Amino acid sequence: MQKVIEPLGVRRVVLGGGEPTIDEEIVDIVRWLNSVGVRTILLTNGYALDKDRVGELEANGLDEVCVSIKAFTDTIHAKYTGKSNENVLKNFKLLYKSGVQLRAESVLIPGLVGTVEIKSIARFIASVDSTIPYRIDGYTPVPEASWRQPSKEEISKAVRAAGKYLENVSCIYSEMELRGNVYNVYPLLQKGH
Repeated sequence: MQKVIEPLGVRRVVLGGGEPTIDEEIVDIVRWLNSVGVRTILLTNGYALDKDRVGELEANGLDEVCVSIKAFTDTIHAKYTGKSNENVLKNFKLLYKSGVQLRAESVLIPGLVGTVEIKSIARFIASVDSTIPYRIDGYTPVPEASWRQPSKEEISKAVRAAGKYLENVSCIYSEMELRGNVYNVYPLLQKGH
């Protein structure tokens, strides 16, 4: 990892892709990144976290957690992920009580997670703290999925709906330009570079 990260001059790392909390080495990775002064952000579905795991990650230098809240309505969450959202919502509250900075995101998927559901998610987040940052990601179609990409107008409508409950709502969608550099180092790490 050191051979890949250090030459890039990375100052911030997002640990995501798949579900990083089930990686047995996640605590060691966070500890090492912290030791070399890299800000660590965990992007998680929040399902597998518990009080002990959160405490262990926090004690080893985790700076921030972004919980991807797929849906507030349990039936929608189960349709989307195959699992109940009970752990996700419980663990979101648990993370808030820790010393780790917390934010949330959801994917706007017309026909599944629409504006009404985004509004419910925003209400839930606000019930914890209305200052928690929330980002709405426009769905990007993938092969064999029946859902479509939301329009810019649908994304704007969802942002306005969430903004009725939360102070800091943002969005991203496929046509937006990225700022800064993004490096995907995971494939390099898998190959042993």
